[in-house]
Amino acid sequence: MSGQTKRGRGRPQQISRDQIVEAAVRLGTEDLRMADVARALDVGAAALYNHVRDRDELLALVAARILDATEYDDFEPPAGATWQEWISAFAHATRAAVVANPHLLQYVRLTSAPTGLRLDRIEHLATVMDEAGFSTMDVQHCVQHVYTLALGEAWQQALAADGEDPQFAEFGRGVGERSGDLPHLADMVAARPEADPQFAFALDCLLSGLARRI
Repeated sequence: MSGQTKRGRGRPQQISRDQIVEAAVRLGTEDLRMADVARALDVGAAALYNHVRDRDELLALVAARILDATEYDDFEPPAGATWQEWISAFAHATRAAVVANPHLLQYVRLTSAPTGLRLDRIEHLATVMDEAGFSTMDVQHCVQHVYTLALGEAWQQALAADGEDPQFAEFGRGVGERSGDLPHLADMVAARPEADPQFAFALDCLLSGLARRI
């Protein structure tokens, strides 16, 4: 076997979960195969399954690793920030991390395997909201709502990756077929809201609603 070194018999090469994830990140997530990861690490494919259950679990770990490389974990605003500023910082950081990686959307598990820094930041957010008078359930709903906003926008961007959002296009066709008897909806189609103003509107609604609760 010219140009290749054949590994001899004996103890198999030791690998770790971190090495598997790092290899998958290097290879890229599009059409990622377990066999390719094993080849990159020079081990048999069976060795991977000692550390990860299947391809989906590996891609979830890759998604978490990529998110950890963003500023998502470091969203803390300046000292003395209001609860509104805390929520806004958390929302924008979450949005940036998720929307920047739409190809990983189906594998994102924002509440699983969080880093210590992220836990500290969210605990600080919860403390600020508690001191402002919010209940534990208010904090829980707020954090979950921010995730929902970010994931929803990421889905929209993923759908529109090859051009126009097919859902919005279908809405426009339906309105256009009504021969002008839906003037307000026609105005909405013509306005074509962009992502940044839409997110700002949703965040403003969240903050205004929370303010009413206290």
